[in-house]
Amino acid sequence: MKKVWISCLFLLWLLAGMQLVRGKQYEEDKVITEVFAEVGEEEQSSIVEYYGVYKNDFLKLEERELFLYQIAEELGITDDLRITRKYGDTKDETRLVKETSQAATTLRFITVKKTTEMPAKQYMIVNIEMKSTPENAIGYRKKLDSILSPYSANSRSSANIIGSYPGKLTLEERNSIADKMLEQLGANIVSENRDMRLYTIYAYTPYFSEYELQDGQAVNINIAMYYSESNDETRVYAAIPIVGLDY
Repeated sequence: MKKVWISCLFLLWLLAGMQLVRGKQYEEDKVITEVFAEVGEEEQSSIVEYYGVYKNDFLKLEERELFLYQIAEELGITDDLRITRKYGDTKDETRLVKETSQAATTLRFITVKKTTEMPAKQYMIVNIEMKSTPENAIGYRKKLDSILSPYSANSRSSANIIGSYPGKLTLEERNSIADKMLEQLGANIVSENRDMRLYTIYAYTPYFSEYELQDGQAVNINIAMYYSESNDETRVYAAIPIVGLDY
């Protein structure tokens, strides 16, 4: 009877712990999405990126395509898929693409061939571009991490929210936008470069549990801005943990 009581107590303790973790995760996501939702005055877009080294048994040509279809299905992408293949002397690439008016998803499986200096390696790269809320971007990043973690080593992923303001913002206006975001996130600046040529800030917020190390310091928020002459707008990139794309 005592063993049963101890088992029940342990189970209740475990369930309580799981609820606390879920509650903390919900609060983290809520704060991040609310702050990121204020980025820009125009319609937002977002880009989710994932990169990882494939760590399981080496996939043959026909297996690579099947693997990408499997990942697409787990992401909920099941129709109107386009497959392409490229073969080269140094690497092969299999690419699976799905495009709609609201999103474009690209899954790539790259094989770098063996040389006298280096063994062969295989990589997984996923890019999802969406017209959507920060909540969706953060959710897709988590989903990709969950789906691909059993296959991946040395992986990294990012959720990038892109907003814009009409015209060329002054340095003072850029600083005002960035400082407001950092204050709302309770973030401490780790490194920064604030000028009209290169504007980027790396910071750490306790509202987001993941982080990357830069020069031994934890970073999990990245803010960047640049002026697009062709569109006459200032673009603001807000990302967790860091901006994972060129801008």
